[in-house]
Amino acid sequence: MKAAPSHDPAAEGPERARRDRRAGRRRRIERELKALHLMDGSLRGREIAWALLAIPGIALLWLVVFLKLHWLSGSLPAAIGVSLALGTAVWWIGRYWFALAGLVVLALCIVAFEDAPDLSSGPDDRRSDRRRKLERAIAKRERLLRELQG
Repeated sequence: MKAAPSHDPAAEGPERARRDRRAGRRRRIERELKALHLMDGSLRGREIAWALLAIPGIALLWLVVFLKLHWLSGSLPAAIGVSLALGTAVWWIGRYWFALAGLVVLALCIVAFEDAPDLSSGPDDRRSDRRRKLERAIAKRERLLRELQG
């Protein structure tokens, strides 16, 4: 018959303190990860807002190109046909290769305004830097959680 293991409360103290610290650390990392994911969601919301603002801008650009084509050609059906063909081409290209569709829109801007728009890298660089920093922080917290669980 085996003797019941002796239960020493003094030996349990450091182990319990270590478990409590580990659990507290885990809860803190989970809270930080939740906050970081919330921040990531707000970045996506901002991108959606910019997309919603860009759609009327591109439609206005198409109208300007249409008016310029109508003015240059003097033919309403030709201007409508070319505008519809360009719109369909950009939509189809954008489904597969977004960067090329962006170049076509840039070309339309040049046609419409006879000048290239200023594409300085101001807010986009800050946004991409922030996104990279956020992704690194999320990856770090997820790695710490896996280490604690595992």
